[in-house]
Amino acid sequence: MRSEELLKEVVADLLDVDEDGLAPEVRLADVEGWDSVNALRVLVYLERELGAELDYDAFERARTLGEMAAVLDPHVSARDGADL
Repeated sequence: MRSEELLKEVVADLLDVDEDGLAPEVRLADVEGWDSVNALRVLVYLERELGAELDYDAFERARTLGEMAAVLDPHVSARDGADL
């Protein structure tokens, strides 16, 4: 699963929003329900899902879903490689 797909799935599920509206260029501030508490929920969920500690500072600096997905890329690639 690609980083963007995983992130869309998690954000849609945790924030109860439509996955179709979550494109890489969407600003996180424009996602309904996005706030600091939900950002931490997403972070913790992703860390558990990926079995890895994510770079909190890079995660926090992300302004779009695409930027946040880029933070996940190395971990998703490592996980997908381990599944082969």
